Amino acid sequence: MKYLVTLSMFCLLIIFSGCASSGVQITLLPEEGGKVGTISMADYKGTQHTIDKPYAALDISQKGEIEPKNETQKSVDTKYAEVLNALPPKRQSYLFYFGFDSAVLNAKQMAELRAITQVIRDTKIDEVVCIGHSDSAGDKEYNKKLSLQRAQSVANALIKDSIEKSLIKLEYYGDANPLDKANTKEANAKNRRVEIILK
Repeated sequence: MKYLVTLSMFCLLIIFSGCASSGVQITLLPEEGGKVGTISMADYKGTQHTIDKPYAALDISQKGEIEPKNETQKSVDTKYAEVLNALPPKRQSYLFYFGFDSAVLNAKQMAELRAITQVIRDTKIDEVVCIGHSDSAGDKEYNKKLSLQRAQSVANALIKDSIEKSLIKLEYYGDANPLDKANTKEANAKNRRVEIILK
C-alpha cells in the first residue's frame, strides 16, 4: 500500500511538471530496501510498455507515443527537488518487545519511548499508531486482550510524556499477525510486541 501511495504521488507530480512541455513522464520509485512494483501502459497503437526497475521511466507524448528511458536517483532528485521536498515525511516505525504474559515496559524501553516523543515533537506527525501483538501461546481471546494491554501501555507512556491523546490510535491483533511463524521460543519472543508507526 505504501508503494502505491508513493507511486501515485510521484506520478501526479510528474504530470504537473510535464504540462508545460510536450508530454508526461512516469518514473518508478523504489520503496525502502529497493523494492519496486510494475507499471504497464499501452501506447496509441496498443503496444504494451512495462517498467519494473528502480527509476525506470516512461516518456508519454501528447500523441500517445511511449518511450521507455532510465533515470537515476540523482536525476530525479535534481529535476523534481521542489516537489519531493513538499512530500510528507516517510512513515517511521519502531518495535517494542514484551516478556511472556506481560504488558510492562522496562526502564530501557521507557528511555527509548522518550526519544520517540522527541521525534514526534520535532516532526510534523499527524498520527501515532500503537499496534499490539502477542505470541500464539494460550487462548486467542486472551491473546487479543493482552495485545490491547501492550498497545495501551505504550500509548499511556507517550501520553504521560505530553503527547496529545488525540494523536494516538490503538490497534491490536492478538496472535493474528506474527513476525515469525515458527513455533519456537525465539519466534514467540519476536511476536510479543508493539509497533509504533508515526505518520
